[in-house]
Amino acid sequence: MKRQHGQKGSALIATVGVLATVASAVALSYSYTNHTSRLADRGQDGTKVRVAAEGALEYAYAMWRGKSGQMGRPLTTAECSSGWTVPTYDGVVFDQALTVSAADQYGAPVATPVAASVDVAGFPGWRGRSHYYVATVGARGTSTLGNTPIRYRAKRVFEYVTVNLFQTMFYYENDFEIYKPQAMLVSGLTHTNRKSMASQYLAGGNTINFASPVSSVLGWTNDEPFRITTWGSYVTNGNQPATLSAGVTTTARLEALGTQPASVLDAPPTSPLSPSGQLIGPDSDSDGNPNNDSYRELIEPPVAGFTDPAPLATRRLYNKAGIIVTVNGTTKTVTTQNGTSLTAAQITAISSAITTTTIYDARELANVRVSSLNVGSVVSTLNAATGFNGVIYMHDTTTTTTATPKNAIRLTNGGTLPNNGLTVASQNGVYIQGDYNTGSTATNASTAVPSNSGGNPSNTDAPTVTGYTRKPAAVIGDAVMLLSNSWNDANSSLAIGSRVASHTTYNTAMIGGFIPSGYQPGGTAAQYGYSGGANNYARFLENWNGQYCTYFGSMVQLFVSRNFTGKWDTGNIFSPPNRCWNFDTNFNTTPPPGSVEAVFIARGRWSRM
Repeated sequence: MKRQHGQKGSALIATVGVLATVASAVALSYSYTNHTSRLADRGQDGTKVRVAAEGALEYAYAMWRGKSGQMGRPLTTAECSSGWTVPTYDGVVFDQALTVSAADQYGAPVATPVAASVDVAGFPGWRGRSHYYVATVGARGTSTLGNTPIRYRAKRVFEYVTVNLFQTMFYYENDFEIYKPQAMLVSGLTHTNRKSMASQYLAGGNTINFASPVSSVLGWTNDEPFRITTWGSYVTNGNQPATLSAGVTTTARLEALGTQPASVLDAPPTSPLSPSGQLIGPDSDSDGNPNNDSYRELIEPPVAGFTDPAPLATRRLYNKAGIIVTVNGTTKTVTTQNGTSLTAAQITAISSAITTTTIYDARELANVRVSSLNVGSVVSTLNAATGFNGVIYMHDTTTTTTATPKNAIRLTNGGTLPNNGLTVASQNGVYIQGDYNTGSTATNASTAVPSNSGGNPSNTDAPTVTGYTRKPAAVIGDAVMLLSNSWNDANSSLAIGSRVASHTTYNTAMIGGFIPSGYQPGGTAAQYGYSGGANNYARFLENWNGQYCTYFGSMVQLFVSRNFTGKWDTGNIFSPPNRCWNFDTNFNTTPPPGSVEAVFIARGRWSRM
């Protein structure tokens, strides 16, 4: 009996041990499961906190970008974060405020942005001035799991890069075309926001050699333009690809207004303020505001009584100018702004330098009322003008008539410019007559400038008189026309045989409109043919056969001409010159006064703090 009791006791002890082991295993399993669950929950909370912090930085980027576009310039630190309402996230609080601060190139906070020279990503050869900003935020989870709350600190760099358009030989907002030119060597950057099209004329053996990087948003082709059937005889000799020693890069858009989406890489074919790729025909006024229609606004005065959007207002040449000259009939009015002041004698000197006459423009097939500014006679006045910023806006607002349906500005005797350079802008067409910014005078232009005396066939002769340094200069208008040193108003309506050019040199940047291939005028007018291409961007009205046109500068096309819409052709309009065209490398360091800048806005580097 005692043995049985002993056996039963041993079995009971064993059972209790097993139960204890099971209970311990269950407890351990529960603890492990609970711990794993808590770890998973904390992992989810960590992800939530990280996503909230990074989402806040994206929100900051969108708000900063939008405000920069609205104001049309880099923001100060005080302007960056004002008026923000940071989004809320369930289970997350921001225990370090979301802020955006202007910074120097090393990331140190500053009150106003400090620009640094940088390469423009995706645009070979381009340089810009980057204004840096740093966005920071700290997020913390509100979960009670664990003793230590989950925190996440992050920052990201934003960049507002301004890009001077006058660092190119050619910048085109629309299609860039060259067909059957005289031999050309393009020595500066070329960019188009649409398609590049070029060919060489085999019969004459002429070639186009792009010696610097070429970039194009919609790519390069050597046959696309020939779909325009109205070219007719212009294409009978076939076509060959141009020589592209520099190669062609397909790029994103460069916007002339700081209003594009998240980055240029995200930009659609049209920008919010102008249908950039569709500026063929009249400007759009569909919203009732005449001040925000297209890039042509840059050369127009703002219309009073309507909002002038900051991205346009800050770039309008009318608003940038230090001196505004308005011609209306026989009345000439000179006003100042932007810190410029003129004495009564200085105002009289400028007014007296303006004369008005009528010439015939063979391309426009019309008389043109021309208000001419004798530049040489006002150089001393402009040098002495207090606070003058180098920009003159001059326009003729005289009501047009059937006899003179177009108004224009003309620059004469412009061999010598003011010490700090000169930009002349107008909503009218602009003629440049004779040597410009060469140091020559009207009486010695043909002999004093080396590039004129021999014609400069090797493109190595100096484009300035000995001892004269060419100044930063620009001429901006609805269209820019080049008249040679031999131009005579009295012969303007005669046949081309009576309008014979002579060697002439022009040292100036240009912004003007053009008439694109296939342009369809309003009404029932026939479709235009070839635009004349970039080689005829600057318009000619003389017989330049055997004569040389030497040019140092930059040619920028941003819009379609509204007033000077004559169809390109040769025949009785002009015979092309031998072109010695060069990019003015001085613009890389000293661009013309009032230069127009594109804007490149992008996210920079991101890091966790």
